[in-house]
Amino acid sequence: MRMRYPSGYGDDRDAESLFRSNPISEIRNVESATNKQIQDKKEELRQLVGTRYRDLIDSADSILLMKSASESISSNISSIHNSIRSLSVTEPPSPKLQAPSPPIRLRIYGIACRVKYLVDTPENIWGCLDESKFLEAAARFIRAKQVQANLMVHNGDLENKNILSNFPLLQQQWQIVESFKVQISQRSRERLLDRGLPIADYADALAAVGVIDDLDPEKVLGLFLEARKSWVLQTLTASAGNVNVNSSVAISGFCDVIGIIQVTIAQVGELFLHVMNDMPLFYKVILGSPPVSQLFGGIPNPDDEIRLWKSFRDKLESVEVTLSKDFISNTCWSWLRDCGTQINSKINGKFVIDAIASGQDLRTAEKLIRQTIESKEVLEGSLEWLKSVFGSEIELPWNRIRELVLEGDLDLWDEIFENAFVKRMKVVINSGFEDLTRAVNVSDVIRDIGVNAGEKMNFDAYLNKPSTGGGVWFTESKKPGPLLGNKAFPEEDNLQSCLNAYFGPQVSRIRDEVDSRCQSVLEDLLSFLESAKASVRLKDLVPYLQNKCYESVSAILNELKTELDGLYTATESEYKQGNLVHHPIVVERSLFIGRLLFAFENHSKHIPLILGSPRFWVKCTGPAIFEKLPSMLWQSKATNNSSLSDTLGRQTLTSSQRQSSYATAALLGSNESASPKLDELGKIIRELYIKALNLWISWLSDELSVFLARELGQDDGLSATTPLRGWEDIVVKQEQSDEGSSEMKISLPSMPSLYVISFLCQACEKIHSIGGHVLDKSIVQRFALSLFEKVISIYQNFLSTREAAGAEVSEKGILQVLLDIRFAADVLSGGDFNVNEELSKKTKPTPLLRRKQDQIQTKSVVRKRIDGLISRLSQKLDPIDWLTYEPYLWENERQSYLRHAVLFGFFVQLNRMYTDTVQKLPTNSESNIMRCSVVPRFKYLPISAPALSSRGTTGTPIKAASSDMTSGSWKAYTNGDLSRKVDLDDNQSFSVATPFLKSFMQVGSRFGESTLKLGSILTDGQVGIFKDRSASAMSTFGDILPVQAAGLLSSFTTTRSDS
Repeated sequence: MRMRYPSGYGDDRDAESLFRSNPISEIRNVESATNKQIQDKKEELRQLVGTRYRDLIDSADSILLMKSASESISSNISSIHNSIRSLSVTEPPSPKLQAPSPPIRLRIYGIACRVKYLVDTPENIWGCLDESKFLEAAARFIRAKQVQANLMVHNGDLENKNILSNFPLLQQQWQIVESFKVQISQRSRERLLDRGLPIADYADALAAVGVIDDLDPEKVLGLFLEARKSWVLQTLTASAGNVNVNSSVAISGFCDVIGIIQVTIAQVGELFLHVMNDMPLFYKVILGSPPVSQLFGGIPNPDDEIRLWKSFRDKLESVEVTLSKDFISNTCWSWLRDCGTQINSKINGKFVIDAIASGQDLRTAEKLIRQTIESKEVLEGSLEWLKSVFGSEIELPWNRIRELVLEGDLDLWDEIFENAFVKRMKVVINSGFEDLTRAVNVSDVIRDIGVNAGEKMNFDAYLNKPSTGGGVWFTESKKPGPLLGNKAFPEEDNLQSCLNAYFGPQVSRIRDEVDSRCQSVLEDLLSFLESAKASVRLKDLVPYLQNKCYESVSAILNELKTELDGLYTATESEYKQGNLVHHPIVVERSLFIGRLLFAFENHSKHIPLILGSPRFWVKCTGPAIFEKLPSMLWQSKATNNSSLSDTLGRQTLTSSQRQSSYATAALLGSNESASPKLDELGKIIRELYIKALNLWISWLSDELSVFLARELGQDDGLSATTPLRGWEDIVVKQEQSDEGSSEMKISLPSMPSLYVISFLCQACEKIHSIGGHVLDKSIVQRFALSLFEKVISIYQNFLSTREAAGAEVSEKGILQVLLDIRFAADVLSGGDFNVNEELSKKTKPTPLLRRKQDQIQTKSVVRKRIDGLISRLSQKLDPIDWLTYEPYLWENERQSYLRHAVLFGFFVQLNRMYTDTVQKLPTNSESNIMRCSVVPRFKYLPISAPALSSRGTTGTPIKAASSDMTSGSWKAYTNGDLSRKVDLDDNQSFSVATPFLKSFMQVGSRFGESTLKLGSILTDGQVGIFKDRSASAMSTFGDILPVQAAGLLSSFTTTRSDS
């Protein structure tokens, strides 16, 4: 337990109780603590006494010094007092010295008063400086200088040395007064840097500087403008040095600067410009002076000082002449340009305008700056001056000020900001496209394709690989609309979703990224163009935007070209260790590049929009026109741009949403022609697209030809002497003059070999898998031509091999081969027909033109090879037999062609043949085409079933009158205006066809005009007129109907024959 030793108790009883209650150790602790406290108190007392002693000594010394100084001052004052009294007290004349005369005494008194004037001057000047009366301080200094100069003048009675000996304070006092010249000048100049003061204060400071530094008005004006330039620099530095600098800070800084410029020009006019008979404010201030009697108060008879002052005033008036308007105008113009240079220069290593990051912000900045220029609040301090000049209230003060001071119709925006903002907009455009180039990295995406493919993929695996491909165009809508009504399906959403599914996520992402970046840049530019300077800016910025867009897209295309070159190299190179790229992977990558190029060419809205005519940039254009713009713009050579521009202009001008817009007016007045770079870019994309798909064509043609050659070589039926499968007997009637007519039955092939059909079907299936009807026709033509050449080579090699081996093909085999070759050649003939012309011209020929082409078609090299091959085969037959077989064999081939027109629609659409041949149903038992009862032909599009009479299934088909369809109604049909509101009657005797028709109608309603054409040709009387029009529709449906439906759908277009 610790002991508590209460302080203040030191008697024996406490010590005794301490010893009694505590052990020895505790007592020793108390002893040591007590001794320590005693020592601390002693040291503290010693320090206190020493410190106080030293302070006492210092205080005593200070008191002695004060006493000595006081006595000295008192002695001096007494001496001065006695001297002054001696001047007024008359002393008796000394016998040795005569009394001074009264003029001398007055002179001495005047000198003393002047000395006192100089002594009072510093205090007077300090008071003026404290009250910001700089001109008064400068005037006091000038007068003090004149008084001092008057004191130093030599005269006969009293020399300077006597004055200095009698007034030793004079020289020191003048040095003090003379030092105020620098202070007055400096304080006056600093006053010019203060903002928000009345103009009278600036006039006072300028007058003070002019007086104290002896400046003429030109230099005073320059000083004033330099001070205001410091204001501008200070404002810009504050904006640039802001840590959180953004567009708002920069815009605020620019508005402050433009306000400074306007106020400065206005104050220059009020200070220096002589208008009418009113003296400018600066001259009023500097030339104004109080009465002479108040200038040298306390000095008796200041005639000499007044003379000097008047001389100074005369000199000042001769110097301070009114500046001419031309000089003021030129000086202000030069200052304005310097301010513009300063505004657009780097501040602390960066441009203030760089904080404005977008065209929209630039537009906002321009709007606020122009509002500042037109504002009356900025020039509120000069409104009274303007009112005195013009005699009335001024609504637009800046317009009046620039007329007076600048003598011109100056636009501050044009002079200072226009070029800088245009340059900044170019930087924004360039930055946007640089971001586009960085964001789109197609090389990495392409190289990632097939990385995880694992095992090597052969051709069979590639054929069996599941693929959405063209099937994406037939996805079911989640919310199907009703059969009846104007709009059964949300077509736009379905189309966009189908496009995205076809392109795949990566192509869609790249396309959307490019489109969104281009759209952002274009919208920025359009925002910036919303100005009175829109027309001028358009001429400068449109070529720049188009060049940057072209460069960015070209960079992407160059990257794709590099990848394509690498793929071609990979296919041609041998297998190398560690650098093995399988052909299916190469093909997949080339198809990816093709889809990407297809997306750029046909489904990019803003690339062709930017590179097209600026007229298409009008934002108020109707959505229908805007959706058509990309395809129209890419095909600028094939279409009339002026008509489209006129349509665009009319829709824009008549739109209820149109508002008065500088940008709209400028865009509509721009050049109608598109940039040459649009065609150039389109050609590059086209060439790369064909190059990418050529890799697929080459590889697939080679693989399919291997399949066809293998199957042809393994076909043992070609050596058989009996009719093969799929043959039919034909009864030939022969006219004999003596015995009448006789009949002869011959057996001929009625359908191609299964491997030929499979060969063509697989080709169509792969076309369907990479896009189907979306695929460009020139690609299908090239594919057909490649297959055409492969077929010729295969059969030529086949015959040569058989002949070399001595294994002859039987007569039945030759007939089958002839039909196969002719059938394949007809199906693939579109690749051989005007390929070069179709590549250079994408316009789709009309059916009438197609029929004329059939008639005037000349034989090409490939066609001659086919004819030679057929001639070579026919020579192996008996000439008489061949003359008998030939017409019936080719008729069977034509019928096979017509039956397979839908199945091979991708190839048939290229060159529709045999449009005048009447299609018949096959008579052999192996046909898979089912017969059905005779039903009335549809007169209209099969959107819904027509109302059938009860006689429909038993009577003859309803005769279609030719008058039912006039030329006007057909025109309406071809234009896609056919009404879809046809009632569907399920209660009529049409139960067999109704389910199929319903599904057929749903398909037809999704695919627009091509399907409508099919439904509009379903009457017997119209077959002859509209057969050729069914080709395009049949080819469109070739990728969606099963093989079993081919015959049924084909029978819709012809007259039913049971023979």
